[in-house]
Amino acid sequence: MSTTDVFAIAAHLHVLLRRKTGRVTDTEWMATNADYAREIVRHTREKAGSEGHEDLLPWADKLEAAIPQIGAPAAVRKPMLQTAAETLRAGQVSPQAARQAATPRAGGFANSVPGHNSGFIESTLNSVFGGPRKDGEEPDARYVGGIR
Repeated sequence: MSTTDVFAIAAHLHVLLRRKTGRVTDTEWMATNADYAREIVRHTREKAGSEGHEDLLPWADKLEAAIPQIGAPAAVRKPMLQTAAETLRAGQVSPQAARQAATPRAGGFANSVPGHNSGFIESTLNSVFGGPRKDGEEPDARYVGGIR
């Protein structure tokens, strides 16, 4: 059962409990904290028995079945620098290719679109702000006080 499945069960049970018993729960906490999930299962079964909400029982069972996944620790990820160093050591990427990838292009992102100094292509549609920028016009000239 995936984390997404656990969140889906928690969300569905949250909605049912809110509608049928007035109980407001924390869906994220229910899907990440096994103790809280156990308490919600207990509360759900209690309300199903005392108030006759038998349709809550299957969802209590589903959440209880998901509790082992809730307590499972997340996979430990290696730092990016360590992964890159291991890749270089393994010879999967040549050092020259790594240097070229790490070298910023002239102007960086700001000049990533050819012919546009800002990196953002301005709309060519005529708008209420005066249409497209004219050649030689300052970029901020079309805005009140230069504020975009």
